[in-house]
Amino acid sequence: PLSKYPPLVNDISFWIPKEGYEENDFYDLVRNIGGDLVEKVSLIDQFTHPKTKKISHCYRVTYRHMERTLTQEEVCTIHRAIEKAAVEKMGVEGRF
Repeated sequence: PLSKYPPLVNDISFWIPKEGYEENDFYDLVRNIGGDLVEKVSLIDQFTHPKTKKISHCYRVTYRHMERTLTQEEVCTIHRAIEKAAVEKMGVEGRF
């Protein structure tokens, strides 16, 4: 079923570690933290720094509730938890 309520979209960018990063692990992390409020997660940009060769990923996370309109405040709480978990559990370097 589709929700009639509007989505809220937030982006998250970070430098990925040289080893051990799996994109699917990030998708799982977002879904584990955001639960049913996460409608979609997509990689929207990749960037390789020309000098350091570090790779940055930017993901777009779409949040939506099935029964009510979400506030930016409640989505920000979830989004910050995702940022924190990505740094702690996946070893990424945040760009937020």
